[in-house]
Amino acid sequence: MVQAAGRFREMVVGRPWRRRRRAILAGAAATVLVLVAALVTAIFLPALQVEQVAVEGTGYVQEEDVRAAVDPHLGRSILLLPEGAISAGVAEVPGIAAVEVERDWPDGVRVTVTESEPVGLLTRTDGSTAVVDAEGEELPGAAGEGAELVPLTVDPAAADPDGAAIAMSRVLAGMPEPLRGAVQEVTASSASDVTVVLALEDGGSKTVVWGDAHDAELKAEVVEALLDSPGTVIDVSSPVAPVTR
Repeated sequence: MVQAAGRFREMVVGRPWRRRRRAILAGAAATVLVLVAALVTAIFLPALQVEQVAVEGTGYVQEEDVRAAVDPHLGRSILLLPEGAISAGVAEVPGIAAVEVERDWPDGVRVTVTESEPVGLLTRTDGSTAVVDAEGEELPGAAGEGAELVPLTVDPAAADPDGAAIAMSRVLAGMPEPLRGAVQEVTASSASDVTVVLALEDGGSKTVVWGDAHDAELKAEVVEALLDSPGTVIDVSSPVAPVTR
């Protein structure tokens, strides 16, 4: 009798719960379907298709070049906007150092760029010139307008002209002020033999054998300490054992 009563209670209590569980699951599934349908509908809404592009931060970089990198993504739903792909495309534009892409609801995208700083005017082994940034990357010619660019010259006999160009840019960019402001020219034939000519306050000049781009801070400190020493050359290619002559 006890076993029969227990089984009867399970039947009476259990079945309504199972019915409620099925109702809850059915309700959840219906909700998911409604949300999916709403999302699909929103994706194809004309009002949410990206048509507007706002570009901010350009100076010497042409705004049209930035827009051209965004154009392939126009017409897509703003809900599916590939921000990473747009950033990667804009970053390929010469002169762009950093990119930020944001949705501009309901139908736009805002692209904010940071331009690379021009540091020098590079003269290559073939005589051609280019405005370059701290990594030796060539910038649009407009980047040099109004800028004080240091002449960077690759030795015509350089065995590694590309390495020499990059090293010169990095050496110049890594110099602290006011030493950087005293640089008249930079030359190199490889990545490890950068030479800098500094202008002195008395109107003269001093040649600094800088070496490679490493230990820039230490080399600068040694050069500043030895500027008043006799001689016309300071060799800090090995900054812990500098030489003047």
